[in-house]
Amino acid sequence: MNASKILPRRLSFSKICDILVAYLNAGADKEYVGVSEVAEKSSVTLHNISRNNGFLKSWGFIEESEKEQGKYRLTREAAEFASAYRIDPEGNATRHLLRNLLSKDEILTKFVERIKNSRMDRDSVLVELPRVVGDLRADKVGLNAFLDLIAYAFQIDWLYAPVKPTKPARKVVVPSETRVAKPVIKRVKEKPVAFPFSALSEPRTNISINLTISPEITPHMLKEYIKAMLKAYDEYAQEKEMAD
Repeated sequence: MNASKILPRRLSFSKICDILVAYLNAGADKEYVGVSEVAEKSSVTLHNISRNNGFLKSWGFIEESEKEQGKYRLTREAAEFASAYRIDPEGNATRHLLRNLLSKDEILTKFVERIKNSRMDRDSVLVELPRVVGDLRADKVGLNAFLDLIAYAFQIDWLYAPVKPTKPARKVVVPSETRVAKPVIKRVKEKPVAFPFSALSEPRTNISINLTISPEITPHMLKEYIKAMLKAYDEYAQEKEMAD
């Protein structure tokens, strides 16, 4: 294994697969595409895709255009794997396609054989991976992602935990049951309301009105309701005066 091999940078195994599928959806199986085009098809940010292109390139997943720097295309093996993963992520045939791609590296295949023969546990493999790969600056997230990748491809069951493929982020509609901040109701000093003299000269009728104010009622709407009630009362008083 040459020193140019790179491990993932702060990216999970499922996100790696998400990027490969995004490359496929962006048309990178046939032509070179920019990272921004891939980001539009992926739930992974443009920054994370860019900083992991070195990993993908070093392992033969993508190749960079010689004419247009910064544009990439999937290799044939990677495109076949991405297509299969999109349809059947846990299928044996899908794993086999990834295994064929990784098996091109002789040192990795020998390391996988040692893992199986010695039944190495996860912690032991994580400690050795940076030295075996030749990337001593790898972060723990990237190490775990690469271990999941080889455990998935080579079907090392005691090291691999199935994961669901990630889906593009979607806007979530807030349900109607979501708590809404209660409106702040300021107490206003009561002011006398001028009613027609004829209405005041009559024996008063006590009227009790209960108002239930929901969060949807705006101050303007409440004002209109009160104006309507006062108008109705005024019309009632005038009609009663005419009747008398």
